[in-house]
Amino acid sequence: QALSKLRADAPAHSGAESKRMLKEHLGKDIDELFDEFQEEPIASGSVGQVHRARLRPEHALDGPGGQLRDVAVKVQHPGVVDSAFMDLSILWKLVEFSENFLHMTMPFDRGEFDEVIQAQMDFTREAFNLQKFAKNFKGETRIRFPKVSAQLVTPEVLIETWADGKIISNIMEDFDNAKTSCQEAVSSIVEKKRLLQGKLSSILYDMSMKMMVRDNFVHGDLHGGNILYSENDEFVTVLDAGIATSLQQSTVAPFGRFLYALCSGNTDCVVEYLQGFNESKLAVNVSALKVDIKATMDKYMGPDRINPDEPVNAADMFGEVMFTMQRHGMLLKGDVASTLFTISISEGLVRQLDPTFDVARSALPYITRYMDFSIATKS
Repeated sequence: QALSKLRADAPAHSGAESKRMLKEHLGKDIDELFDEFQEEPIASGSVGQVHRARLRPEHALDGPGGQLRDVAVKVQHPGVVDSAFMDLSILWKLVEFSENFLHMTMPFDRGEFDEVIQAQMDFTREAFNLQKFAKNFKGETRIRFPKVSAQLVTPEVLIETWADGKIISNIMEDFDNAKTSCQEAVSSIVEKKRLLQGKLSSILYDMSMKMMVRDNFVHGDLHGGNILYSENDEFVTVLDAGIATSLQQSTVAPFGRFLYALCSGNTDCVVEYLQGFNESKLAVNVSALKVDIKATMDKYMGPDRINPDEPVNAADMFGEVMFTMQRHGMLLKGDVASTLFTISISEGLVRQLDPTFDVARSALPYITRYMDFSIATKS
């Protein structure tokens, strides 16, 4: 919620400033590029803001005279690199809060993480990510990504196809704010919301798991404000792909085994791979580590589960494992830490939509399907 508020509170800059930046970075006046350009931004985030526009026929995203002319124009805020909204100390204050009060931690090198986040302010990276996601999900009827053109992107400016649909977080708010005095109507609204939440959680979980175990290329900021849903055609469009994470190739198979071990409660395997992912020079008391990890596995996946019929809270389980690592002086490899962080974000969205969705148990079929089963189950 705090991060959502930070995004929502980001100020907009003037339409005139956006026009100036477009000319500076694309080398053309607004009238040369667009038939229509809305100076009032439709959205503003921590890095930049979005204007709606219509390209001139010769600049259509699918080529001169093409059909893809209705676009979203993303323009970076002036001075964003030094902006307080990109000050990573804000994020670390949230991390410190989670460490002190929620017992959730991220035992990784902060300098390395800072470099990853700061690199996302380059819109050419986002354009690359969108193209790669679109290629990975080609043929998927329920999942789409905006199209971009290499001729209309710079580090400060990105023009992409306009995506129709409604922001998922707004759809849920509309359900919650619906008021009626008729009990039958209330029941109908509740049932419609339940069905839609189930459908969306299924689509988004399927997408996030394929990103992770099939493609090794994961959207790093999957929250309800970054996803549009077309109710008529029943597909989602994923926006704001500036942050994407991947594992080093040598880490992919071990991470798959580690994830399988976590989701099946295999203490020995979890401890084995945590040691492999550890970059700290400090000696680790493996016996003590195993005792602590077993307590966590028993709590979430084993005999100590308080409500065994309820879904496993994977984010809390990951948090306890990493808190244990910190107590034992361990330091996660940067790519593993980033991937676990993005998994937690995705799980939070899915569980927000459907609190009954068991993220951990549902992960096992994906791991065995998209990875060699012998790799996934190797001890």
